[in-house]
Amino acid sequence: MRKLTKILIMTFLLVIALSSVGSLTSQAASKGKYFLSGELYYHTISKNKIEVCGTTRNEGTLTIPSSVYYKGKKYTVTQIADHEIYYQDKPVTQETTNGYDVDINMPGWRYYCYNRIDGKEMPMDVNWISGSRIKKVILPSTLTYIGEGAFCGCEKLKSVVFANSYKKLIVGKNVFGGTALESLRFPNGTYELKDCAAGTVAEIYIPASVKKIGAGVVNHKTKKVTIDKKNKKFKMKNGILYSYNEKILIGASSEVPKRVKISEKTTKIIKQAFAGTKVTNVTLNNKIKTIPAGLFYDCKKLTRVNNTNGVTKIGYGAFAFCKNLKSIGRLPKVKRIGRAAFWDDIRLNIHISATVTDIDEYAFVGSVGSAPMTVTVDENNTIYSIEEGFLIKATETEKIVIMQLSIEEKKLIIPEGITSVPVKIGGYHCKEIVFPATLKKQNGVACVNNGKIIYNASTVPEFGKDFGLSNLGKDVLTVVVPKGTLKAYKKAINSVAQDEDGVDFFIDGFNEIKEQE
Repeated sequence: MRKLTKILIMTFLLVIALSSVGSLTSQAASKGKYFLSGELYYHTISKNKIEVCGTTRNEGTLTIPSSVYYKGKKYTVTQIADHEIYYQDKPVTQETTNGYDVDINMPGWRYYCYNRIDGKEMPMDVNWISGSRIKKVILPSTLTYIGEGAFCGCEKLKSVVFANSYKKLIVGKNVFGGTALESLRFPNGTYELKDCAAGTVAEIYIPASVKKIGAGVVNHKTKKVTIDKKNKKFKMKNGILYSYNEKILIGASSEVPKRVKISEKTTKIIKQAFAGTKVTNVTLNNKIKTIPAGLFYDCKKLTRVNNTNGVTKIGYGAFAFCKNLKSIGRLPKVKRIGRAAFWDDIRLNIHISATVTDIDEYAFVGSVGSAPMTVTVDENNTIYSIEEGFLIKATETEKIVIMQLSIEEKKLIIPEGITSVPVKIGGYHCKEIVFPATLKKQNGVACVNNGKIIYNASTVPEFGKDFGLSNLGKDVLTVVVPKGTLKAYKKAINSVAQDEDGVDFFIDGFNEIKEQE
């Protein structure tokens, strides 16, 4: 009996010991661990798979192996980690564009970094792959994903050696932006090329295996696109990348003709498809309902877009910086015009039809001092109108200034009844701006040239974070406020100014504030 008991105890202890060994093995292989092996820094993403997230190499050839042994365990290298766009200031997005900047994610150089997911610092000698000075990279066949921005900003990178084939490879956003690559031959087994994956590489080969292509892969810097004959998902036609059936227009290369007639089969256009190209005249078809974000962004030579009869929505930055654009038709069905849609389009003549119900507050803004576009509004539109030189939006509770229509006025009188001014007003010719007693909120900048800005609201308006008062001349800017409100106005204006640059707005000899006589 004692012998049996002893055997049972020993068996129990052995089971515990084996369990402990299993636990230690599992811990060594668990998800989320970081380790350095050779010249590469890895992150475990499963029990036996890892991603590359850093390197000690900063030049020459970077070779990524298919597998790595660490603490006696073999790991397969399946990914190069996503890098993150590094912002020193607040990033500009569709939501944050406020009258100063507009950003469409064009292919090219961006500053990317890798941050550990656990928030800890990278080892001292380990750098991000993005932005390094490597000249050549050799990639293994085990990869399934090359992360966003992985090689972006590698300005010396001239050669990428893929394996002969892959099981299913996804190339992330802007992977090769800002490199010295002249061509990219994506390998067999490549399944998806995400937005701007090829950067601004001049020549691209797309294999038969590719099923998805994002915006900006073929762009204004692309000179030659070769699609494998066996690929039945995509085609190039007149310098434009379409889906094989031509229902979707994906991107336009540098070889797109100046005058373009979009296929009659096309029902959808991908964002920023023509951005930066040298097109001058584009004709849509009646099936196209949306002009997407950044579609003609920075098309400096574009003068006219025809046949917009079917369009119901114009997206963010769709025509931004098209300084020679004169006409986009009557837009009889448009309902929504997005933020920065016509940013700085100084020659455009646009008609706001009766169907328009939603124009973003910052749809038309640009630099104060540039001649604004010509705007007319259908008399049957119940929301938008032109009053005393301003495009106005009226709701049951608010009247909002959307745009100043003339920069020649020396005195700007904001109409009575206006409750909000979110955009820039004034300019180099302006000596005086008068705000109405009804003003409740100002989030834009008011600019005068050696003049004064007069407030008539007895209750201090809400000054937003992008509010500003600007003197374009050298003399003192004078702010005039109602009697008994000087202290409150001064405090409110200073509060925004100090949040922005830490300086008192009313410094002696620079700006002054006084009450009405």
